[in-house]
Amino acid sequence: MARTKNFDREEKLIQAMELFWQKGYADTSVADLVDHLGINRFSLYNTYTDKSTLFSEALDYYLQQIAFPPLQKILHDEAGYADILAYLTRFVNLQRDQTCGCFIQNALLERAHCDASVLDSGALLFEALAERFQRVVQNAQVAGDWDPSADPVQMSHFLVMQMQGIRVLGKARQYDMMDHGVKILFGMIEQIHQAGRAAK
Repeated sequence: MARTKNFDREEKLIQAMELFWQKGYADTSVADLVDHLGINRFSLYNTYTDKSTLFSEALDYYLQQIAFPPLQKILHDEAGYADILAYLTRFVNLQRDQTCGCFIQNALLERAHCDASVLDSGALLFEALAERFQRVVQNAQVAGDWDPSADPVQMSHFLVMQMQGIRVLGKARQYDMMDHGVKILFGMIEQIHQAGRAAK
């Protein structure tokens, strides 16, 4: 008779994600996972196949349940200039709370050279960010809230790049440096906004 699981698969996946997020892939052993999840090795392998597969599932869960929802909620299809500011402000504030940084960014820095699934997860996140920013910049241009001469694609890529730098400074707890850089970034965005208003 096949053994039945007496635990919630998603709950254990969340716990594994949190452990990988805190310690990284290499420093998280199978013994660590067994201890943290409170399940035996048989159950771990039977449910998630192996450590690498569990790590990939954890990255996907992070994307679908943590990274994408606020992106889709704030930078929705009808979003505009004010929503870009709201999203970036929320993002900056979050860096003081998430002292472990971004799970995807951490994984890329550790394993992009040897794990194609990590590269795929990073691409999904960055492409989703860029796509949302591009749409919202275009909306802002139509509304006269963004410089019409600015290229939406280039601007979206610039904002994604800025976010990654902000993440690193936040993880390093270089808050003064982060705040000063963000002040310049928001000043640039305000100038772009004013140029759009002037051209309206």
